Amino acid sequence: MHQSHNIAWDSLTSNLTFIAENPVVTPWRTDFFPRGLPLQFNSLNHFARTVATTIRTFSDTERAKYPTSFDAPLQGKLFPDSILERYSSIPASSVTPKSQLIEHWIERAGPTPSYTGPGQENQLDQLLMLAHHPCIPLHELQQLSWGHHWALEAYIFFNVLLSKPELHADGRYKSMGSYTSALRMLTNSTGYDVQTFPHREFFGALDDGGNVERADSLADFNKLHEYLRMCF
Repeated sequence: MHQSHNIAWDSLTSNLTFIAENPVVTPWRTDFFPRGLPLQFNSLNHFARTVATTIRTFSDTERAKYPTSFDAPLQGKLFPDSILERYSSIPASSVTPKSQLIEHWIERAGPTPSYTGPGQENQLDQLLMLAHHPCIPLHELQQLSWGHHWALEAYIFFNVLLSKPELHADGRYKSMGSYTSALRMLTNSTGYDVQTFPHREFFGALDDGGNVERADSLADFNKLHEYLRMCF
């Protein structure tokens, strides 16, 4: 399990059990269900705190790799042409020749700024530049949308799945409603599809119906661990 030396995964997984066709819920469903242990509340709180602490620690470490101040260009390219070529052909892509230009981001500033742009490829230096730019009020945004939380949900779900080896050999995990929902959430077409691209690379291509092909996510544990690192 990823970051097992920092994240108290057992505090989460010990409170979950696999039940096939659980008659307690309607309609019957195959999935993970809470065990209802006496200390469940405390255990889950402990897990959440270790996740938050680990993310905060890694965030601070990563931020320290970059300068505290940035130039504020008024024109030019925000990201290289290689990223534009890689993502612009994706349906409903937010990576476009327009969003590549800093001028576009400045023009979008206003009383209620709204931005749609790239957030992949670990472009933290560009993101920090935007966050410090006096003409681009990212700090005034009230919410993020279009999949910003998906990577964290996938990260938690598949680490939990790794903790249940009894479900791996016979592929029972594929029958879980949460597994199907996770694949749909991570790969289905949405308002902007760029954020789904890294997930589609791992899970497989979309079929003609717009659904991801049901590849065996646990077939290659090395690839799965690389995927979890990317999500983290």
